[in-house]
Amino acid sequence: MKTAPALGLSGASPEALIKEARRRQRRRWLATGLAVAAVLGSAAGVAAALHEPGSSHSPGSPPRAAGVPAPIPRSLGTTVLMWPAGFGSCCGPVAVDNLTTGRLAQRQQPAISAGDYQPLLTQVGRWLVYVGHGTTAIGDDLRGNPRVLGPTPFFAPSADPGRVWLFRPRNGRPTQAWQVPVAGGAPGPTVTLPAGTDLPVIRGTDAGLLLQVPQGLALWQPGGKPRLLPYSSPGGISDGFDATARLVAYGTGCTSQATSDAAGEPNAAYDTCTMLRILDVATGRLVSFAAPPGTGGWVPDGFNLASAISPAGQLIAAYAAVRPQGLGLVRLYVMPVTGPSAPPVAVPSSAAFLFARTAWSARGSWLLYQGPGGHLWADQVTSGAIRASSTACCRYTVMVAAPSAGS
Repeated sequence: MKTAPALGLSGASPEALIKEARRRQRRRWLATGLAVAAVLGSAAGVAAALHEPGSSHSPGSPPRAAGVPAPIPRSLGTTVLMWPAGFGSCCGPVAVDNLTTGRLAQRQQPAISAGDYQPLLTQVGRWLVYVGHGTTAIGDDLRGNPRVLGPTPFFAPSADPGRVWLFRPRNGRPTQAWQVPVAGGAPGPTVTLPAGTDLPVIRGTDAGLLLQVPQGLALWQPGGKPRLLPYSSPGGISDGFDATARLVAYGTGCTSQATSDAAGEPNAAYDTCTMLRILDVATGRLVSFAAPPGTGGWVPDGFNLASAISPAGQLIAAYAAVRPQGLGLVRLYVMPVTGPSAPPVAVPSSAAFLFARTAWSARGSWLLYQGPGGHLWADQVTSGAIRASSTACCRYTVMVAAPSAGS
C-alpha cells in the first residue's frame, strides 16, 4: 500500500500529531484492502446485484414493504458512482448506478489506486480526476480513454474552472504546486507552498489555496502569508466537512472518539465537534451551527471525501453522533448556508454507522444518503419528499453523483 508522507508536522503540537495519526488511521481503514470487508459491508449487496456488467434493476425492487417510500424518480437525471464496488482484496471496480435508466453496472474505469491520499477522486466540471498512474482524468460518463495529468498522486480541485492543482513533495523542502487544465493544455507556473504546509492541500478557493499549516486551517495566496480560518486549531484538517471554491465547512471544539467493544466495528476512530462553521471566503461571512440537542456532536467525514455542500451552495448536510457515542451511530441533518438562519433539521430515516457518504443529485435538489437496511434513499429538501432505492449504500471510500448521459 502506498502512503502519503507525513509532511510539515515537525513543529506541530502533541494534540495535532494525535489528530493527524487518527486521520491517517481512518483513511487507511477506509481505503485499503483490510478495510473493505469491515467498511463496505453494504457493498456486498452491490456486488451481489452485479451479476454482469450492465445488469438491470428496478430502483424500487424488490416490492415495497409497508411504509417504504416510493422509488427514486428518474427525473433526478443522476448517476451515482461508488468505489470499491466489491469486497475482499482491495479494491475492485466502480459500481455505477444510473438512477435515470435503472441500470446498475460495474466498470473498471476509473481505475482508482488505493492509498492514504485525499482526495482519491474529485469532480471537475464533467470530468472525474483521480489517483491512478499519478493523477488521471476521465469524463464523468466514463467514456473515452483516461488521460494522465501528471506523475504525482497529490492533487486538489482548483477555483479556476476546468483545472486542478498538482503537488510535488520534496524530501523536507517546501512542496511545489502548479495548475493543469483537465481537458489538455499547458500547465501553469510553479509556486512553492509555505514551509510547514502539510499534504494534502485541500483545494483552491476564491481567496487562495486552502491548506493545513501547523497552526490550523489557512488560506494562502502565492507571495503572501497564510491567513488562519476563524476558530481553527492545529490538526483542523481532520475536522473538515466539505469545501467549494467559495465555502469552507469545518468543525471546531472537536475531540477524538473511538467506538467501544459493543459496536459492530470496535476501535473505529472519529471526531466529534461542538460547532459546525461555514466560512464564505469571498465575503468573510461565518455561519455557525451548534451540535443538535441530544447528540454527541458533529462528525466530520473529512475534506474531499464527502459531498456535504449542495451544488448551489445554499444547503449543507452533516452527520451528528447518536448517543451513546461508543456505538458509532450517526444521524444526518440539513441546514441552510444562505438566507435566514434556521436550526438543523433531521433527515428522515438517516441513522447509519460512521462514515456513511452523502451526495447531492446532479441538479442539487435531492440529497442522496444511506437509509434503512443500508439502501440508497433520497430526500427532496425543498419539498420534504422521501424516496428509496434497493441499491446497497452508502459506506464507500468514494461516492459521487454525476449527470446521467443525455440528462
